[in-house]
Amino acid sequence: MELNDRKIKILRAIILNYLDTAEPVGSRTISKNYDLGISPATIRNEMSDLEELGLILQPHTSAGRIPSDKGYRLYVDKIMNNYNQEIAKGLYIEDLFQRVDRIESLLENIAKMLANETNYATIVSSPQIKRAKIKNVQLISIEDKKILAVIVTDGNIIKNYMININEPVHQTMLNRLTFVLNEQLYGLTLEQINLPLIQDLKKFAGNNVDIVNKVLDAIFDTIKSIDDTEVYTSGATNILKFPEFNDIAKATNLMHRLEEKKVLKDMVYTGLQEGNVDIKVTIGNENMLEEMKDCSLITTTYKLGEENVGFIGIIGPKRMDYENAISSLSSVMSKMEKIINRLK
Repeated sequence: MELNDRKIKILRAIILNYLDTAEPVGSRTISKNYDLGISPATIRNEMSDLEELGLILQPHTSAGRIPSDKGYRLYVDKIMNNYNQEIAKGLYIEDLFQRVDRIESLLENIAKMLANETNYATIVSSPQIKRAKIKNVQLISIEDKKILAVIVTDGNIIKNYMININEPVHQTMLNRLTFVLNEQLYGLTLEQINLPLIQDLKKFAGNNVDIVNKVLDAIFDTIKSIDDTEVYTSGATNILKFPEFNDIAKATNLMHRLEEKKVLKDMVYTGLQEGNVDIKVTIGNENMLEEMKDCSLITTTYKLGEENVGFIGIIGPKRMDYENAISSLSSVMSKMEKIINRLK
């Protein structure tokens, strides 16, 4: 059976109406609300063909139809309009980016902003930087026997460590240790911090060798932790506003899944590796998690230099506004990459 232009227009009308109302759509509704130039009877016949093609389905005895996963897939891949990504809200995004100087803060703000913009749930991962390099070390005296060690790696990833020491050390000595640590360790990866270098650092430290040992431990922990990608989520409760999730058991199961950040991370990375596209849309049963079968997931990666290091995603019902969500995601991703590469 041929999927002609008329059938495509009717499918688009069904999807747009269902996105707006969450109610099954009948032929009279389409005839009344969309100027297709054909009668309700003709629309009914075409809807029968669309159902036979598996693009729409009848959820219950109602005469109305709703889009199937296959129908949504055709809409996203072939029918949906491609809106200009440089939309007005990009100005607000730029303002947001200008107020942060740490990647962790930036990612948390992006997750919240996207959730507010789209009214869906959002998920953003921290950069997974292979062979991270040391950018800066700072040692600050907090109390007589406490030092704050601030470790900064490329990508402007910052980790703070509170170090307990046996004897008080003046800030002047800490400044000297800071200078030597930065002089010797700047730009090095974990593998490049070898035993002779460590011995030289300890020799310089003299009686303060215990401080150097603990700072080196902090540096090793920092670099190793960068491989353990952090995932930031926001707006999970937005999904509960949609009638598709009025069922308490279904909603509860989905909320629990959205709290399992490692599961979400594995799901997104698996999906992105399977397709070579800038933005990937996973619809309904295409999701690997059972609790996500009534959801759609829109994801994209962001780069640090030339390397893909993280992802941004939007989670909503299958009846989501794909055009707006994809446009928002594209706009944020392009601006986010510029800021992250500026911070590195």
